Amino acid sequence: MPEKDPDNIKLAVLEEKLGNMVEVLSRLDATIEKLSDLSVSVSRMLAVHEEKLDFTRESLAENAKDIEDLGDKLENRVEDAITRINTIERKVWMGMGGISLFFVTLMIISPIVTELVFVEERPAIIVPRN
Repeated sequence: MPEKDPDNIKLAVLEEKLGNMVEVLSRLDATIEKLSDLSVSVSRMLAVHEEKLDFTRESLAENAKDIEDLGDKLENRVEDAITRINTIERKVWMGMGGISLFFVTLMIISPIVTELVFVEERPAIIVPRN
């Protein structure tokens, strides 16, 4: 049986531990590489989402501006409609006043006209009556 040298045993244990450490370090390197790839993928994904968010913000700003423009147009149209209604209403009231004036004038003039039309005829020469 060969003699066991304590230095050889220590060397064997150290070599075994070194082998385990190399394996652990290679796994750590692989894990670091995978984490690096994952970080790159996450960065790309975040960049895409940031672009989408920017596009959405721009779209919302454009939509808000369009809504404001439509509100202004609607307000102008309502003001125009109110102006037209007021004009028509004024004309209707003026027409009603004109018709009322016509009928009041007719009521005043009609007795005068009927008196003139239905007056007894009088001779041009006055003849005394006996």
